[in-house]
Order: sequence, then C-alpha cells, then structure tokens
Amino acid sequence: MFNIFTITSLSAFVFASTTSLLLMQTVTAKPVETKKQVNQPIPFNSRVRIYPANNSLPASRLITIERVLKKSSKMQITEAKLTRYDEFAAKTGEYKSSISNNRMVWILTGFVQGELRMSKGRSVCTDNAKIVEVTDAETGDSFGRSIYCPPNNQINFM
Repeated sequence: MFNIFTITSLSAFVFASTTSLLLMQTVTAKPVETKKQVNQPIPFNSRVRIYPANNSLPASRLITIERVLKKSSKMQITEAKLTRYDEFAAKTGEYKSSISNNRMVWILTGFVQGELRMSKGRSVCTDNAKIVEVTDAETGDSFGRSIYCPPNNQINFM
C-alpha cells in the first residue's frame, strides 16, 4: 500500500511540476517577433500594363510625329498615321486584350535598305524589309513591330 501511495504521489508531483513549468513558460514567454513584411517589387517583365481608351484626349496630350520618327531613325518612312488601335488590329489580326480598341496609336510603315539584323546579330531579311511599327500615341510605348520580307529575301532559321 505504501508503495502504491508513493508511486501515485510521485506521478502527481511530476505531473504538477511539468504543468507548472509549462504554464510558467507560457506566461513568461516573449511573443514571437514577426518580420516586417516588405513589398517586393514585381519584375518588370511580369507586369501587364493596361492601356485604356484615350481617343477623347486633345491632340496636345499626344506625342508628336517628330518624337515617333526619332525612334525609327533607321527606317525610310513611307507612311505615318495617327489612328485608333482597332484599325491596326483589324488589318493585322493581332489583338491584345491589354490595349483598348479606342486607344490612339501611331502606325509607321517603311523600309530598311540592305540586310536587316535583329538583336544578337541574327539576320531576318537580306534586302528591303518592310516594317510596320505601332507606338502608343500618349506614352510613346512600343506596341510591337511586324517585319515583312520580299520573296526570296527571307532567312529561315529552322
């Protein structure tokens, strides 16, 4: 009987000590410090910029043809036209959902004499490449470029 009482008392003592220790740690524990959350910049290439309609803006808020021509200095311009994006998209079939159909754009058409080389030095066209560039008329951002080679002047990389 004495043995059972001692074992029971010892178990109760261990249980009470453990519980007291846990309670004391809980009460005296410092709160966990969370690091201040810093907004990480989104990589530029992963952003999708939205271009809303701007066809109601006055001409004074749009960039001039001179500014557009400076960007296309290597091209002999045959046509420069200020129009809405939907006109360009209807001709080419290239619609971008991030650009409103009522967005004003400059469409430049021209030719590059001689061989046309792209970045990394790869040739695309051996002579007289026709280029159509689309530039946003409000910001000057490029919306793309199409290159057309005359027959027998195209270089195939496949």
